[in-house]
Amino acid sequence: MVNDLEKQFVKKKMKNYEKAITVEAKHKRQTQQEMNELQRDVKYQVDEEKADTESKIAMKKDAIQSSDESIQLYEDEQKSLQEKLQKLNKKQQDLAMK
Repeated sequence: MVNDLEKQFVKKKMKNYEKAITVEAKHKRQTQQEMNELQRDVKYQVDEEKADTESKIAMKKDAIQSSDESIQLYEDEQKSLQEKLQKLNKKQQDLAMK
C-alpha cells in the first residue's frame, strides 16, 4: 500500500518535471528568437543603439543559459526519480515473493 502511494507520488513528480522542461524549452526557443532578431537589427543601428542592443543580447544569452541549466536540473531529477521508481518496483516484486 505504502509502496503504491510512493510510486504514484514519484510518477506525478516526473510528470511535473516533464511539464517544467516543456515550458523551459519553449521559453528558451522564444528567447533565442528574440536574440536572433536583435542580432539582425544591430547591423543597421548607430553606435548608441548598438550598445543598448548588445546589452539586450547579453541578457538574452544569460536567460538562455539559465534555461539550459534549469532543463538539465529537471532532467537530472527525472533520472533520479526513474531510478527510485525502479527500486520501488523491485521492492514490490521482492515483497510479493515472500
